[in-house]
Parts: sequence; structure tokens; C-alpha cells
Amino acid sequence: MGAHIAIIDDDRVTSSMLEKLLSEKGYRVVKAHDGEKGLKLVREERPKLVICDMLLPKIHGADLCRKIKDDPELKETRVVLITAVYKGATSRIDVKSYGADNYFEKPINTKELLSWVEKNVPPEPKPAPPDQGLNKKRIDIESLNLDEVVSQLKNMVDKDLDKKK
Repeated sequence: MGAHIAIIDDDRVTSSMLEKLLSEKGYRVVKAHDGEKGLKLVREERPKLVICDMLLPKIHGADLCRKIKDDPELKETRVVLITAVYKGATSRIDVKSYGADNYFEKPINTKELLSWVEKNVPPEPKPAPPDQGLNKKRIDIESLNLDEVVSQLKNMVDKDLDKKK
């Protein structure tokens, strides 16, 4: 699965919509619905990006952003603040003062958000499947000499039996 993203929003519709959008693009998403649980989640999960509503129960989104950015172990975590309440140029400037990496107003323009996320937190490549002996050299069946194959198998069995003696 791709890069780890935490969504912290008490609006379950928004958090579910963002989870679906980001999961479909290969990101691994975890969610919390208040600032206190969100901070605990970020400390435990160590996501590369936190998308956080500003108006949250228990810990305000701006305070949560500051706590993340002030923590030496979390300071490299990207934080995007989202809001339906704090709007306009003044709010955009205020958000930067909290240490946020970006800010989006609700309703969120998902194309803009996704573009920013993909540029700043690219999905991690999917790990290669474990080699189960299936990635060996392919054999061209038409060119097989059955007598030669049987002879090679017999030699392999004989060698294996000799090792067991």
C-alpha cells in the first residue's frame, strides 16, 4: 500500500470522502474524529501527511498542527488544514503561522487537493511480491527434449539421495 495519510475530521462525510479518494490512488488512510484521538493516532502511526479540520472537538486543528510541528519526532510530517468556517486571505495567512503546509476551504476541491497530495506525498511503490520460486526462468515447452528433461530430473533425484546418505 502507498504512503500513510491520517485524516482528522469530526465530519464523517468529509473524512469518508477523503478516505475513498486517497485510497483509490494507492494511499493507506487512517482516521480520527477529534483532535485528542487524532494526536494519539499521529504519534502511533507516523503518517507522512495529516489532513486535519480546523474546528475539532477536544483539540483545535490549529493547536494540533502546532503540536505535530513542535514535536521533534513528527516535525517532518506534512499537515494540511481544512475548514468550512475560517475562510479568506486572512485565514490562509493565519494557517501558515500554525506551521501548516497548506490549507483548503470546504467544500474541498478534490482535484486541487489530490494534485497537491500527489506532488508533495507521492504514493510509495507497491512492494514486489515475494519470490515463491515462480519467477524462475521460463521454459519454452515446444523446444523441450523429453529424454533430456527426464535425464536431468533423474540426476537431481540421485544427487538429493546421495546427500541424504
